[in-house]
Amino acid sequence: MSKAHCAILVGCLLSSLTACAEQAATPTTQAVFAGQPLSLVDDQGQCTLVKADQSRMKLDMEWPCGFSLDKQQKLRVEMFNNIPIFAVWRSEHMPAPSRDCLSKMQAIRQMPTGFEAGPVSRYASCGSGGDQKMYVAPFTW
Repeated sequence: MSKAHCAILVGCLLSSLTACAEQAATPTTQAVFAGQPLSLVDDQGQCTLVKADQSRMKLDMEWPCGFSLDKQQKLRVEMFNNIPIFAVWRSEHMPAPSRDCLSKMQAIRQMPTGFEAGPVSRYASCGSGGDQKMYVAPFTW
């Protein structure tokens, strides 16, 4: 393979990696929870959850925001005491040249009376993630 072909191949690989990284950083705003579609929308700069019946729940974070996903890119749901919990997150990059982020996550659980949002958790990391404790700890059990 010639040097020119290698340079083209490396350039294509780098642009593909950049596109993948940008796609991974784009928040997911559509999900299915317990068979019902959910979406996240911008409501005057506020992250707002829209349920299947079109009712809305304003969350305690700014837009843009996204659902926390599992490895299969579906809504991540954690179970605790037979209660399903999902999370919404947002990340802000720190000023250049830093590659760090400040992120917010808000867990939402399905109670018999409807959705209940926990308080926002703040952490120093980019994107969604965390372990089950981040889903469970914001609530009083």
